[in-house]
Amino acid sequence: MSTPEDRPPPKFLPMMGLVALIVAIVILVFFGIGYLFGRQFL
Repeated sequence: MSTPEDRPPPKFLPMMGLVALIVAIVILVFFGIGYLFGRQFL
């Protein structure tokens, strides 16, 4: 029986953080593009 401290840190947490950061950047980019197109054409 090994204690929880002996296990290596989970690898999916940094990956989830990276994915969340990419998603946030993509959403901001699309929001900015939509805002600029709306200001230009409406």
